Amino acid sequence: MTVMQSTADVQTMKPSKPTWQFALALLRANVRNVKALAITLGMPLFMLFTIWVPSLAGDEESQGLMQLLFPAIILLSVIMPGLTQATRLTRWREQHILQRLALTPVPLANLMVGTALTQIIIGVAQGVLMLLFGIFLVGLALSWPSVLLVLVAMMLAGATFIAFGSMIAAFSGKSDIAGYVFFFTIMPLTFLASFPPDMMPDALNAVTPWLPTSMAIELIGPLFLNNQLSDGALFAGLGLVVYAVLFTAVSASKFRW
Repeated sequence: MTVMQSTADVQTMKPSKPTWQFALALLRANVRNVKALAITLGMPLFMLFTIWVPSLAGDEESQGLMQLLFPAIILLSVIMPGLTQATRLTRWREQHILQRLALTPVPLANLMVGTALTQIIIGVAQGVLMLLFGIFLVGLALSWPSVLLVLVAMMLAGATFIAFGSMIAAFSGKSDIAGYVFFFTIMPLTFLASFPPDMMPDALNAVTPWLPTSMAIELIGPLFLNNQLSDGALFAGLGLVVYAVLFTAVSASKFRW
């Protein structure tokens, strides 16, 4: 009787309510894991710190390095939640946690959305830390509209790479394999997106604007460094939306529970 009542209660909920409840439960678990959370949030800040210190010398080379690497490190902080998503879902499959979740009254699709929301929230926290670092240490003069646009852009880019991580989990049988595939796929794309066009051959310059990593840098980098959107921001934003929808559709159709 109690089980039937609880099932009926869940079924009468709005679909978003159990999704948010599951996301918040995962978020509380992540917060309790202090060491892992410190590494997740602190690693991009440490990398930023290592390139910011040489730029204090004020010479042109150090400033150029800062301009080159700052957007790339921001991109890495946006990408890493996707790695967590890929390894978490495959680990849950390995440990038969997904089979247990399938016995709950909440649809599995809602729970998967909840895991993605958790990673997006963590990504927003990383974005806030990046903004604080840039404003108070680097001295970036960001207006409030730019701050809001940066957070929205990071959420969009983060959702895209989380969807990419879910797609990798759909095809990977083991969590370590999923991690390797994600890392060795994303890292070359990140390097290609980070180099200036004059340092790349024309053949690659024709391809790189279509990469999701290039779109993320095009959307986020100018906001951080120049306090304004670039001319290609609309194309980059729409491209990330298309990639996010594509990755989500593939993962939803091919995921093996």
